[in-house]
Amino acid sequence: MIVIGTVTGGGKKDGDAKNPTPSSAAGEPSKSADSSKSVSAAKPKAKPVAETVLSESGSGIKSTAKFKVDGDWDLRYSYDCSAFGMQGNFIVQEGGNPLGAIYLNELGKSGADVTHLHDGGTRFLEINSTCSWKISVIDVP
Repeated sequence: MIVIGTVTGGGKKDGDAKNPTPSSAAGEPSKSADSSKSVSAAKPKAKPVAETVLSESGSGIKSTAKFKVDGDWDLRYSYDCSAFGMQGNFIVQEGGNPLGAIYLNELGKSGADVTHLHDGGTRFLEINSTCSWKISVIDVP
């Protein structure tokens, strides 16, 4: 329980009123010995921001560099098959595992999008495409 109040008089003698303390002269309450300890307000933590942990581009088949994501992550991609002259395949799967997760499997002349993934860790990607492509991995806080 917190009690806030003002105490006046406090047993002062008439002579004490002629020599007020600086804090009481300004109308401020007197400070006790414990009030010298200041309590600062907690500063809010900075909001985590998304961080690009991998950006690669190429054409054909490629294994990416390893990257680390904490949990949720976005895979942003684009591909363009205009040099191929027709629709092409664009496949991105978990690296190092022939039976690993297939994150993307598209057939088209071009495309761009983002897919949201939820499995953090250290990993790499294997890309297989007849098209030119760009990918970015964003670690989402």
